Amino acid sequence: MGLSDFFRSSSKYADSVEQLVIESVENLKKYNPNFQTKDLEAEAIYLAAFIYLKDDYRIDFEVDYFTKGLLDKIPSDDYKTADKVFQYMSKNYPNKYGAAEYNHGINGYKMNIQLAADYGSYIKNYFIRAHKIGEGSDYSLFSSPRNCLWRDGVKNVDSPTQRDVYYKIEGTSFELMIPPYNPLVTGKVLSKNENKIKCQSSDNKRTFVFHYKGENIPSNLEMIEMYRNDKGDMVSYHKK
Repeated sequence: MGLSDFFRSSSKYADSVEQLVIESVENLKKYNPNFQTKDLEAEAIYLAAFIYLKDDYRIDFEVDYFTKGLLDKIPSDDYKTADKVFQYMSKNYPNKYGAAEYNHGINGYKMNIQLAADYGSYIKNYFIRAHKIGEGSDYSLFSSPRNCLWRDGVKNVDSPTQRDVYYKIEGTSFELMIPPYNPLVTGKVLSKNENKIKCQSSDNKRTFVFHYKGENIPSNLEMIEMYRNDKGDMVSYHKK
């Protein structure tokens, strides 16, 4: 069945997967009312992976915003069922989720499941941050309308792609994730002053510098620099 045939043969909410997609995106909008294409990219990838793995030992958390009993109607460990997430994303949000996102997502989530040793923790961290389940309210969100790639102090790429950075800095430790492609990073705080916090990932592959305009509080955060020590470059995320 082709994508267009699938849409013609489906009525609204006739499929539990479609209802799940709608409910999940509605919950996403509660915390990100101005969601864009990249937000639906992440949502589709992690939601499909969650459906596939929901009865697996790697999923050690609950998603509590779905209609009671809805998840029980959807089989796990079945790629054909999980693939429907991308079909319903395209059907219900055609202006933000098109063919390119569909093709990338439907292949990408399978690769993530197969190759990531601890993908269950990545899925959990996504739902914690994007949907505020569990301890998700503890994380701050820095929404960057653009990002730049630097090498040797020279800007090579100025990208208009928006990225959401979820982070938590407590005492001498920090956590950070940039969905859909950057998993959770944890590490330690190296230094703090009145307008800058420098952090290092536990594997030493990433160094983050948080730049503030004034006091070090989330509303004053202006820019995050991510030094990719293993690649010898830096990506900067900007408030403007």
